[in-house]
Amino acid sequence: MAWLKTLAETYDVYSHLAGVDKNEQAVLLPISHSTFNAQITVTVDMDGNFQKAEKLEKGRNAVTVIPVTEDSAARSSGIAPHPLCDKLCYVAGDYSFYTGDDKEKYFEAYIDQLRDWAESDQTHPMVRAIYQYLGKKSLVQDLTEKKVLELDEDGMLTDGVKIQGLGQTGANVRFVVLDNYMPKEVWKSQELYKKYSEYYRQKAGGKKLCYASGEVEACSDKHPSKIRNSADKAKLISGNDESGFTYRGRFASKEEAVSIGYETSQKAHNALRWLIQKQGYTRDESAIVCWMANRDKQVPNMMKDSVNTYRDIDDFDFDFEDVDEGEDRGRNRHDTGKFYAERFHKAVNGYMGNFKAEDKVAIIALDAATTGRLSVVYYDEMGGRQYMDAILHWQEHCKWRRTVKLENSEDGRKRITCECTPSPRDMALAAFGVQRSEWLEADSKLIRATVKRLLPCITRKGVRIPVNIIKAAARRASMPQTMSDFVWRNDVLCVACAMIRFNYEEDGKTMDNFLKDNEHDRNVLFGRLLAVYDYMEQRALFEKDENGKVKEIRMTNAKRYWNAYCSRPAKTSKTIKQNLIAYEKKLNGYELAKFEEWAGGIMACLAGSGFDNTALSERYLPGYYLQMEDMKKVFQMKNNHGGEENE
Repeated sequence: MAWLKTLAETYDVYSHLAGVDKNEQAVLLPISHSTFNAQITVTVDMDGNFQKAEKLEKGRNAVTVIPVTEDSAARSSGIAPHPLCDKLCYVAGDYSFYTGDDKEKYFEAYIDQLRDWAESDQTHPMVRAIYQYLGKKSLVQDLTEKKVLELDEDGMLTDGVKIQGLGQTGANVRFVVLDNYMPKEVWKSQELYKKYSEYYRQKAGGKKLCYASGEVEACSDKHPSKIRNSADKAKLISGNDESGFTYRGRFASKEEAVSIGYETSQKAHNALRWLIQKQGYTRDESAIVCWMANRDKQVPNMMKDSVNTYRDIDDFDFDFEDVDEGEDRGRNRHDTGKFYAERFHKAVNGYMGNFKAEDKVAIIALDAATTGRLSVVYYDEMGGRQYMDAILHWQEHCKWRRTVKLENSEDGRKRITCECTPSPRDMALAAFGVQRSEWLEADSKLIRATVKRLLPCITRKGVRIPVNIIKAAARRASMPQTMSDFVWRNDVLCVACAMIRFNYEEDGKTMDNFLKDNEHDRNVLFGRLLAVYDYMEQRALFEKDENGKVKEIRMTNAKRYWNAYCSRPAKTSKTIKQNLIAYEKKLNGYELAKFEEWAGGIMACLAGSGFDNTALSERYLPGYYLQMEDMKKVFQMKNNHGGEENE
């Protein structure tokens, strides 16, 4: 119950934002309120006279905040009217006349409930105006006269006509009230929110101990849905399976299993829904969100790569749109990453100073257990500085040079190449993804399960990335012929190397001198040898004509035999070497000498370190990558013009 208590406390921190619709951002719902998508807006005056009506198009403007009761918020069948805005069958007294359906009891239940509110001490002039109008039982007639609803040739409502893809009879109706010719939208009235919350609080029944808050308060066994989005029917807390085994065998009734206060439940669910919509990760049917629980302060989004994790933080002093401008103008792309890293590191250190010792950060991950059930698959709480230390440790030790897209950039396509930490989803795709179109794709269940396993690696220092995930990514990286060169290099090879680095850099070890520190590791040596053979053929294939265009581009022998090389490196290296003889003639004297020097040095080390056909471990990948980068730098220095190497 710790997550419920923390979410309820979070609601209290942000309670001043309840019901506030600002800049089309997510709205924190007031207590005893929910949302639905409205299809029709009806306008009446303060005397309860019909003025006009209109159909609504699909979009965010259709999302409407509405008062609800415990029963109406949880309704799936039966009669349970919302207190104000509702479906046509509830709010239209003449619905049965125009449809032939016996829905009079729906309207009676609705109008009796609305009358009780309209005649209470917590009423509001807009509520009385709507009650007076609907009491006339002329809503469908008025809507048909204004051509908002259409009748068939028999004068009946037909579902053949759709509003937002929904049949007319199932339309949701919301209201606008004219006050001195000024339209007031009931779903945006802060005063109306407060009036209804006060009204419904007085309807609460007997009080019991709330297991979440520890207080004695009015409790409820019906809890909100719509947690991940407005169409989400799955619930986190439910005990309505009277004939199954939800609680039977351990408790005599569901009240013995759990008892949660109505207001605590409302606060917790509304806060969670708001946090997910505002800053949560919602992909592959899962939802993960991290937030500051005890004060209004933004925290880095750990579900994004390290370049984008700070982009939505208002007080993070860094100009992402200017990372390749200013002082960096005119430098080649290999300098851009270093310049970016220096500025970014400075901005992170400045941002760290905003955290206090008493700050509390919470992380929650939700997964769809069934169609109607959600489960909390991960929850953790920690101090703000502890969280930042964990994030910085993750970003410092699990990074690799790759190209990433700047989210929400001005032109929508801006990319930067630098050392950065991949997102957990990037890692899951690198391990289990398949390129079917432009990017990697994978089964959503597999992605969810993998991301969940990576969360403790981010939030708890000392927890290593599961070895089977790294091995899976290494297997994918060992099949470059199954994907485009960019996706293989950027989204698989670099991501796999980042994960390998995270597990490698412990007990004071770093990747700064990886090749030298592992000069007798046969896995690293074979990776380096593969890089030499691959780049040798690339240099030969990148021969240019008199117009500066590359004469021939195709997959190298190293990539064609890559998978076999990992399984039988000694045997396959001889095959690749034999196939390179024809390409050696295309290299100039300097190039050939350098490649022979590199290959000879590696072979000399391998002679005493296991030149055999034992399968390679994943460590051969950073050996390949770093050897390739070192070779490119040598030729760049030789060229001495700051140009870009072909890859």
